[in-house]
Amino acid sequence: MALSRRSFIKWVLGSGAAMACPFPVAGEGPKGPPTGSPKLGGEQNAACHAARDGKLPAFPPPSQSVDVVVVGAGPSGYATAEALRGSDYLVFEKEPVVGGNALAETWNGLDYCTGSAWASVFSPEVDALFKRWKLDLKPIKGNDTLCFDGLWLKDFWDGKADSPLIEHMPYPDSVKKGVRGWLKGLESIDLESQKEKLDQTPFSEFFKGAPPILKTYWDAFGPSNWGARTEHTSAYLGLQAARDWPGTESFSFEGGLGVVSRVVWANTPEADKKRYHFNTTVVSVERKGKGAVVTFMKDGKLEAVAAKAVVMASPKYVTRRLVRDLPEAQDAAMAAMRYAPYAVINACFTKRVWNLGYDNWPLGTKYFTDFVQADWVTNQENGNPDKPQILTLYAPMEEKERADLLDDEESLYRAEKAVEELARFIPGCVDHLAEVRMFRRGHAMPMSIPGWYTKLQPAARADHPPVYFAHSDSAGEVSDVAYAALNGIEAAKKALKHV
Repeated sequence: MALSRRSFIKWVLGSGAAMACPFPVAGEGPKGPPTGSPKLGGEQNAACHAARDGKLPAFPPPSQSVDVVVVGAGPSGYATAEALRGSDYLVFEKEPVVGGNALAETWNGLDYCTGSAWASVFSPEVDALFKRWKLDLKPIKGNDTLCFDGLWLKDFWDGKADSPLIEHMPYPDSVKKGVRGWLKGLESIDLESQKEKLDQTPFSEFFKGAPPILKTYWDAFGPSNWGARTEHTSAYLGLQAARDWPGTESFSFEGGLGVVSRVVWANTPEADKKRYHFNTTVVSVERKGKGAVVTFMKDGKLEAVAAKAVVMASPKYVTRRLVRDLPEAQDAAMAAMRYAPYAVINACFTKRVWNLGYDNWPLGTKYFTDFVQADWVTNQENGNPDKPQILTLYAPMEEKERADLLDDEESLYRAEKAVEELARFIPGCVDHLAEVRMFRRGHAMPMSIPGWYTKLQPAARADHPPVYFAHSDSAGEVSDVAYAALNGIEAAKKALKHV
């Protein structure tokens, strides 16, 4: 459906920078003239880009000394900081808040996420961590709901070859038989004994001869969950996701895992909060003697601090540009890591427009892959039809499209097209659409490419004393809040031992 310029909704693009501008939608919607030009924003990267391009002035000498500096305050960074309590440490974060990609925001009293959506408790360590953080996570009920040629099948993907829902697919018996056969073939694969081989094999190899609709689904699922289509996905991860993930209980908050960051920060002692320096961009980490000098930009000025140890809780594409004199093999591993650009679009409705499932996949869309109900863990199918609702649309992009996120007009165009596509699958929804909020990240999603788990990560995270490496891209088949935190805790232990 084409969007009409007769109606307007409120538009918010970036990290909390609200603005109102005309956003044309079909249907009634809230009416009124535009109240101003959009002021568009996103992550704060000016200093990062200056450091990357070698356009910074001469570095000053250190003005203070500490035991440990933590670079980054996403889940890995704040988990590192928690493990460092009792020592003399500082945390530097370029954004104004903790959370990294795990951020939650609020519209009309409803929480929604701008990134991380759900987690699983995959080990006793994760269980203990979540309990220590006092997280009241709620189980996500149901499996992924798929739309095949206009037919929605609730809880379709359960990973089972004998699923009765396969018979409801609007395709010939040959396709249904092919889907069952493909799933049956996954049952006998021993993932652990073939880990290294599978990790270096593209997931797309497993779709040869399979019904094309299967690859269509996984070419949407992969970008949404780990930034990559099947050709660029480790089969070790892809096979786990297809076969084992549906049987693993997952959890979230109303509003996604950004609430984790909110809860952890609220429970952080005031004395430790003072150790965090926001709007502070690290531009260099250089080993000096038995320690390191960390240079950063704050309020437009370069400053430096001497540290006995440093934990890099930043993504490797940033880390390799900050840490001087990395070993060649380690630098090459970091350089080989890939990161997908990603936009998250939250469509805010004045009444409930959808209640079929938590994660919903309208196959064949171009401008987003799937959408979730922000309040699913609270209401499931039973939400009050007259109460407001937020649908979170995940809009991963290809690496070649990264620059589009820097183009405000292109971003607005993409958001508009995503709303158009959503309206095709939920007729009439735009009649109740009050606001659209879009958050853009240029390198948001570490891509679980072939070789990611067994080759790139071990080489990239190798200790470089007194510098140690954390972040969600350091270990784990997929970027995840729990992996990020565990990696941070492990790095903190190494840093304290060094100190």
